[in-house]
Amino acid sequence: MDEILIGSVFCLFGSLVMALFIWAVLEAASYGRDREVVMISDFVRETYEKKLREHIAYVVEAGRRIGVSEKQLAIHDRSKWSTEEFEAYAKYFCSGVNESPLDSSNVSDEFALAWLHHIHHNPHHWQHWIFSDGYTPKGSSIENGVIEMPKHYALEMVADWMGASKAYTGSWDMTDWFCKNAGRIRLHSKTASYIVEILTGSDMSDVIHPDVVHVGAF
Repeated sequence: MDEILIGSVFCLFGSLVMALFIWAVLEAASYGRDREVVMISDFVRETYEKKLREHIAYVVEAGRRIGVSEKQLAIHDRSKWSTEEFEAYAKYFCSGVNESPLDSSNVSDEFALAWLHHIHHNPHHWQHWIFSDGYTPKGSSIENGVIEMPKHYALEMVADWMGASKAYTGSWDMTDWFCKNAGRIRLHSKTASYIVEILTGSDMSDVIHPDVVHVGAF
């Protein structure tokens, strides 16, 4: 009797496992049908790779000019080569979908995930240093959820802005970009002061007009 009962339990368990397996397979198949996976062509891949290498080269040039360490420059934007980012960026920038991640109206879910992965893995982005829920421990130096950026990352951020300007517009002058976007950039007050100090340096006149750079711009 016991053997029959045990056998019945095992049969029931096996049936349950098989049912769950079939359900998982069907769910996966349904998910695949609901999501349209757009493959990138060799042309798009090669075009984006060229743009990415160009951008990094300009960031390295700008970084050396303003004093970013060679160690940082050697790994700048390395995550863009990852599977989490490369194809999504390639489709977004080189398939006629959009021209800049700053225009959020046409950002696909795929690119949004890649961009989120990027800012979480690259501390030279100001978004990396923000608590989305405004977390501000009592007695801390955090300002409304914004942490002060370490200076070496803030410096790399400026180099990134410069490199992007040169890559996208053909000019180091990022005055127009700064005027359009500074207001949405959230920085700790100390980081903002440091950025102003960098951008108003005596050798930055070809990069940005000094009259537009002030702490209140952020």
